[in-house]
Amino acid sequence: MTAKKDPRTAPSRKKGLRIFLPAALAAGLTLSLAGCKTAEERADEYYQSGLALLEQGDVDRAIVQFRNVFDIEGTHYEARKKLAETLLARGDAKQAYSQYLRLAEQYPDDLETRIALSQIAFDQSQVAEFERHVTRAVELAVDDPRVKALDIARRYRDATAAQDNQTRNQIAEETEALIPSQPDNPLLLSILLDKAARDKDLDRADELTTHLLELQPDNRRRYQQRLALLVEQRDMPGIEQHLRTTIDRFPDDPEAKADLVRFLMSDNRPDDAEAYLRELADAAPAEDPAPKVDLVRFIEMQRGVPAAQEELTRIIAAGGDPLIFQTLRAGFDFSDGKRDEAIAEIRKVLDTVTEPSDRSRDVQAQLARMLNATGDQAGAGQLVDEILAQNPAHPAALKMQAGWNIDADKTDDAIMSLRSVLDQHPDDIEAMSLMANAYQRAGEPDLQRDYLTQAANAANNAPAQALRLAQSLFQEGRYRPAEDALLPALRQQPDNIDLLNLLGRTYLAMPDIPRAEGVINRLRELGAQPGGERAKTMADELELSRLAGTDGNEAAIGYLEELAGQADAGLGPRLELIRVRLASGDVASAKELAQKLAGEQPDNPAVRMTLAVAESAAGDDTAARDILTRLVQDQPTDPRPYIMLMRLAVAQGDTDGATAMIDQALEAMPGNPDLLWSKAGLAEGRGDIDAAIAIYDQLYAQNSDSIVIANNLASLLATWKSNDPAAVTRASTVARRLKDTDQPAFMDTYGWIQHLNGASQAALPYLEGAAAGLPEDPMVQIHLGLVQDAIGKAEDAKAQLQKGLEMLPEGQEGPSITQARETLARLENPAAPQPADGGTAPATEADPADAPAPAATTQPVSAPDN
Repeated sequence: MTAKKDPRTAPSRKKGLRIFLPAALAAGLTLSLAGCKTAEERADEYYQSGLALLEQGDVDRAIVQFRNVFDIEGTHYEARKKLAETLLARGDAKQAYSQYLRLAEQYPDDLETRIALSQIAFDQSQVAEFERHVTRAVELAVDDPRVKALDIARRYRDATAAQDNQTRNQIAEETEALIPSQPDNPLLLSILLDKAARDKDLDRADELTTHLLELQPDNRRRYQQRLALLVEQRDMPGIEQHLRTTIDRFPDDPEAKADLVRFLMSDNRPDDAEAYLRELADAAPAEDPAPKVDLVRFIEMQRGVPAAQEELTRIIAAGGDPLIFQTLRAGFDFSDGKRDEAIAEIRKVLDTVTEPSDRSRDVQAQLARMLNATGDQAGAGQLVDEILAQNPAHPAALKMQAGWNIDADKTDDAIMSLRSVLDQHPDDIEAMSLMANAYQRAGEPDLQRDYLTQAANAANNAPAQALRLAQSLFQEGRYRPAEDALLPALRQQPDNIDLLNLLGRTYLAMPDIPRAEGVINRLRELGAQPGGERAKTMADELELSRLAGTDGNEAAIGYLEELAGQADAGLGPRLELIRVRLASGDVASAKELAQKLAGEQPDNPAVRMTLAVAESAAGDDTAARDILTRLVQDQPTDPRPYIMLMRLAVAQGDTDGATAMIDQALEAMPGNPDLLWSKAGLAEGRGDIDAAIAIYDQLYAQNSDSIVIANNLASLLATWKSNDPAAVTRASTVARRLKDTDQPAFMDTYGWIQHLNGASQAALPYLEGAAAGLPEDPMVQIHLGLVQDAIGKAEDAKAQLQKGLEMLPEGQEGPSITQARETLARLENPAAPQPADGGTAPATEADPADAPAPAATTQPVSAPDN
């Protein structure tokens, strides 16, 4: 039998257990608490570890430890502040800003955070963010000296944006007063640097840029400011040393390397530039072909295609990727006219690709560009579709697609594609330029100008981008910003005659005659050099404009006569003198000069054309026709004599003969835009509107960038197809670029289309401007009257319609004329029954200043371009 428990001892054992277990549990709990730290303690341990690593110079591991803090305690103020400071110190302003923003969310009243955010936003030119954080800092501590400095910087920025130099100078004085207490404040120093730059105080600017670089050695902008000063001082050794220092500080920044190459070239040291590029190419790893490509491109520009081909052969033999370097070689062949061989070479390279990649897709995009250039848009489009099927975000393919969409007026689609490119590559100059094209086509001039500015900035004011921006600003009459766009580009290429020519025109338009004369003199110096004919012509043209503007047309003609009378006078000034005399009504003198010139150069086509014009102006159309007929026989592919013969036929009322002449010319030159333009004018003149629209459609397909073609196509569609919604929609799309125009003919087209789309009130100022600018055009007057009626200005409409209808040639009819008569009848007798609305008024032709010759019915007989 088993032993039984002693009933006397059992209770005492139970009691002992009761005493022991709580003690054991307590002991165990105590041990557990002693071995497990609180979350706050663990977070602080990571923070202290990060501080220690910073002391040791191990920044990367310190950053990791600071980030570990937030896994435990996301609101740890000290750790996040130290992380932001560390990131900022190593030059990562974007990440530092992000950390400070998180602090501002968690501690919205922390002054130090707001000051730090304001300073970063200032350095990064984030205007809205700067405004936001400075405003909050002022609310928190308006009397804090650092906040006062921020507020000064904000006010100075506002004055700069408003071009209020008086206020800027006053604020600069306030800044000087704060400098003794804050001698190392970058915001205050930046204001003083801007003031020194405006005052051309180069010594003060030298001192300030040096100090700012010492304070912010990792701030790229400070290096750019220092470079600009050295360029202004023309300190060539200093520029080179500074650029090399910049490269050492920012070894991964391609722009710094490009600046050095540009400097060496501007210093006439191409061999040193090539040696530097070769050094970069040799040092680059095999997987980075870009430096070798840069070297080849440079050699091609400096020593020609054969030398570049030689370098490519060396690179390929040394193991260079054939997908890149054979494609580059094919590109040179293509540019050299060996188009079929180049396309075959690229196809051969692509045949070796087994696994598609972005690199192979880049080559496909290059092939697509070649096919497009040869007119095979279908083949190019197929390749682009293939690329985008594999990679919908491929930049080169998206840019090609965007270009086609812009040509087809699908601007929304183009903008979406280009935004995708710029999201990937914010500094893609081609994408920015295309975006400017898209917004220009969409009738958004402000956005167009914005992207032109971005492109110029991204290109570091390279001449091509700076010139396009300046041209846009010049056309808007914004001469000072145009000058600001041109000057930095001229510092890079001081002898660029296209930049100088536009700068001269800008100074004449301001007007700033002394500086215009300086540009003219520089162009004369360049014109005296071998191959300087264009520069000399530009100088002469600018001088003529200067004289006409300051001393009158007689002085300009006198100068032109002086040029034409020089022993070494070229053909240009002599032909120009004939044109000027014809334009001034001095036909006899012009004819005499033309006959003399024809005696000296009897076989010169431009001289013969000029003589024909002079004969016609003198009333001898038979002599003019004889000259032109011989020119057609001698120069069967020159459209000018055909067009002038057509004009002579129209002037005599022989429209059939005029049409036959243009048809003959088109047989010799199918698709020639000048001839098609003239044929469209003839069709419109005889009332064959469908034929005219078809021809303008053809012209638009050839060159949808032409604003004059766009205007005429839209005008015809809106005038004669106003009852066709699809035609009005097409006209509206084509005419979007005419928004904000001040050209009367374009104003008429755009305003009339606005009216057709129901925006009669918006149309009114356009049509008022058109009617004022084209007072003799009956249809423009009628358009205005119909719009006045639509917005309830009955008396104005009645007077305007009477005026327009009285001006109409006898027998002219059309939908808008019918509508005008019906509207006038209703206005004169409101109680009478009214017929249904008639058609719409035909738009008038624009004067195509930069397009093919205008329609025969309105085209004046003028001297040809030589």
